[in-house]
Amino acid sequence: MDTYWVWWIAALVLVIMEMFTGTFYMLSMALGLAVAGLCAYLGMPWGGQMVVATLLCSGSLAAIYSWKKHDEPPNAQANFSYDVGQTVQIVRWMDERHARVSYRGAEWDAELTPSSTTDTRRVTWQINAVIGSHLNIE
Repeated sequence: MDTYWVWWIAALVLVIMEMFTGTFYMLSMALGLAVAGLCAYLGMPWGGQMVVATLLCSGSLAAIYSWKKHDEPPNAQANFSYDVGQTVQIVRWMDERHARVSYRGAEWDAELTPSSTTDTRRVTWQINAVIGSHLNIE
């Protein structure tokens, strides 16, 4: 078997494995291996193929890592919701820190922020954050 087939089969295996993970890391490595296979097909010596594969795999992995590192985590984006700053009406208090509130025509679970104090006479509160289907109010 020619060397370029080994590179391309290894790249194909990584592409198939990537379908089960969805992280793009194996896909970037597969790209490096496929280009090394192209270099082998064009007659580059084994050492050159290894250098090409190493540089492309390392460079693409570093690029993806950098991209993901600068991408905001999902929890950081949750507070940019258009719901933050809107007002809600207390329907009933569940306990000292939790209540059912009326917002957008439905009842929601709400919790007071740690800095807020309970005031059962107060009816209107403001949304501070949305965490899943729970509202943090203050």
